[in-house]
Amino acid sequence: MKTLTGLIGVHWVKRASLLLIPAVFIIACSEDDPTTPYEPVYLDSFSIVNIFPKEEIQAMVISGGFLPPEVAAYVQYGVKALRIYYHTTDVEGNSIIASGALMVPVTDQALPMLSFQHGTLASPNEAPSLFQSIYSDQLMFFSSTGFQAALPDYIGYGVTSDLEHPYEHRATLATATRDMLRASYEYFKVEGLKDPQDRLFLTGYSEGGFATMAAIKLIQEEHSDEFRITAATVGAGAYNKTATAEYVISSDEDQEYINTFLWVLDVYNRIYPVLQRPYGHYFNEPWATQIEQYGVFSPVELNPSLLFKSSFIESVLNGTDTHMLAVLADNDCYNWKPEFPIRLYHGDADRLVPYLNSSSAFLAMVAQGTQDIELITNEGGTHETSLEPYIMGSFNFFFSVQGKEAPFH
Repeated sequence: MKTLTGLIGVHWVKRASLLLIPAVFIIACSEDDPTTPYEPVYLDSFSIVNIFPKEEIQAMVISGGFLPPEVAAYVQYGVKALRIYYHTTDVEGNSIIASGALMVPVTDQALPMLSFQHGTLASPNEAPSLFQSIYSDQLMFFSSTGFQAALPDYIGYGVTSDLEHPYEHRATLATATRDMLRASYEYFKVEGLKDPQDRLFLTGYSEGGFATMAAIKLIQEEHSDEFRITAATVGAGAYNKTATAEYVISSDEDQEYINTFLWVLDVYNRIYPVLQRPYGHYFNEPWATQIEQYGVFSPVELNPSLLFKSSFIESVLNGTDTHMLAVLADNDCYNWKPEFPIRLYHGDADRLVPYLNSSSAFLAMVAQGTQDIELITNEGGTHETSLEPYIMGSFNFFFSVQGKEAPFH
């Protein structure tokens, strides 16, 4: 049986013959009373990018070879693809306009809402609102099965590409996701579409898993009167930043993904005033100078015991670097009690995002009294090979929560 592996790399937007509609729509007035202006708070504007007919999506599933042909039966609707511009806040709390992709099935039925948070981007060109990446492709298929689906670009991508992306920053990932949802709901009102009726699903993998965990925690704790979460899945996210940092810097073995950890450290060092330290505080030479000159993705020593200064390692591990530990704790989002069904997916051989993130989150949530929770472990799975089970599992889970037959067996 063929699986979702092919789905991850197929760019549907480039293959389809689509109706191109370049118009940008500025919000006008309420559909209930054309004389009464409707002024959305979060939705700034939107543009219709493409319209995907149902038959074309089905044909791509059948002929594409990236899904079992029988899954085409789950494609129920054509999909309108939109680019959304919305109000949110940056790392300093300033109001900015951000962007994202929104997929709306072509139907007059009331459908549930899906918020899909993307993982780490290799290039700004992969921003979901540009419709050139695997993330918009994945969202297209999800949407065609019966979801109104939103995918925020995050700050630093799309219309905010002139800003630095605050990689793995809990607060801004959560607010960008929340405000994209708000703008999407306002779009439904502007267009006279039926409300999702308190049926909200959220999911994401890798950075998207962390963004999803941050968002669902924020929504439950601060916006339960605005959103009601039906269910969520998170895959291979770094929810336990404190334990992850301690694991990495205490290692005496090469860490092949060390540069992504340096990216997180660099972002936190710039964002938080209590840090803002010179690179020489963290790194031995020549790496401190090299990182300062060429960035966190320049070639560096892979062994943390050689890369990091021993004084920095010791101060974190013995608890004396209280500022760094406070910053890490501010970005932790694993120790709380979800009040809705949640599934955690992770491979126990993940070298990019250690498995301890999901295992510690699961144990903490169970200890907090979470009722409907499962940790699905892909035994021997890496960060890359565990993506497929996460997608299939999430798809099945969201179907089952709605009382529908799961498409993948």
